[in-house]
Amino acid sequence: MINKRFAAIILSALILTACGNAQTTSNDAEETTATTSETTTATQLYEIITDEYGNDIVIDNSGDAIEETAEGFETTAAEYNTGNPEEGLVYFVQPSIMLYPRYKQLDDWECRDTEVLRNFHYDGEWNYCKELIFAFSNFTDEPVTVDSIQIFCGDEPVSFTNGSDTLDINFTVQPMHKTDYLLQSEDFDYSACESGIYRTVVNIGGEKSEREFYINNCELYRAKHSAENWGSYDDNGNYVSYEYDVFAPTFLNEEQQHIFAQANGVMSDWFWCSSIMRESYRSTHTPDDFMQLLYSVFTEEYANELSKIYIDENGNFVDNGGDRGSNICYFDHCFIPVSADENTVEFKAVVTYCHSDNPYELSFDDDFHYVMKNTENGWRVDRFDVWN
Repeated sequence: MINKRFAAIILSALILTACGNAQTTSNDAEETTATTSETTTATQLYEIITDEYGNDIVIDNSGDAIEETAEGFETTAAEYNTGNPEEGLVYFVQPSIMLYPRYKQLDDWECRDTEVLRNFHYDGEWNYCKELIFAFSNFTDEPVTVDSIQIFCGDEPVSFTNGSDTLDINFTVQPMHKTDYLLQSEDFDYSACESGIYRTVVNIGGEKSEREFYINNCELYRAKHSAENWGSYDDNGNYVSYEYDVFAPTFLNEEQQHIFAQANGVMSDWFWCSSIMRESYRSTHTPDDFMQLLYSVFTEEYANELSKIYIDENGNFVDNGGDRGSNICYFDHCFIPVSADENTVEFKAVVTYCHSDNPYELSFDDDFHYVMKNTENGWRVDRFDVWN
């Protein structure tokens, strides 16, 4: 079973791997005994109804109740109010473009002309991964036309395929509707861009509005990792390790890629969201076994420091247990090289954060660092900051 800890790690590989065509179904009042108690705007992006037991339920306009939030409490009208602008024409873009999808490529997107509620980003509006989606919402009573699009890296405009710094689109959004515009790769060459933060600027009748997004062109090496402490027993009572994919940036050499990917797995198993010494591992392994596991991917100094969570000063396993939550705003990360020589390699990760129900809020953090050193036993990881 994949727990929250693995979900947080594997989320970076899954959130952009499926493209869904959003559909809207009518909310037939005759199909429920609940009565409407509140609506938010004329677009009816959602409404609050009261069921026969007096409980408030959030309903999107397809008629489906929204699940409890990640924090574990029911959403209310006040809690869902993100403060997004709801007048004029507003838009957002997906948080990042991933040029090398970890699992599969997505090639198609059918633009929508709907009023559906923004859903969580791992199964909702941000499923596309290789090209940029502009989601426009027109909160006026008249059609609004987006004249053109510009893209900037810092203060410098980036050219479109036709050589111009501005792409004329003349894209019309009907009154009280949300409509998507897909900036296809044939119009903008994403692969020619370096990884980094970019800005989109849309021009509407002389008015300009901008949003940020990230282009991630870091190609990844993928390998399998066996998480022995998170395995289970088969029908015959044999212990079976849990296996999953681990990744490393391809700007590392072959040996470095393998070691870093496996170190990624060891960090995930033992030092990420959970620090629990499972009885299934303790009963079949010694502290020396555990240390050899750490030494196989980390430098001796770093392995000894990490092991203090699980092994005491006498060399015995300690009784411990604890979990921490992952950052529910995590969306993606991208590795960036810093420096390299024959003895030391350093690189960092830039992490994209966003709110699943408020795509207008987006932030980036590049304070995640990784160091690999060439030891007498080969390359080993000497620092590994967890990104979620």
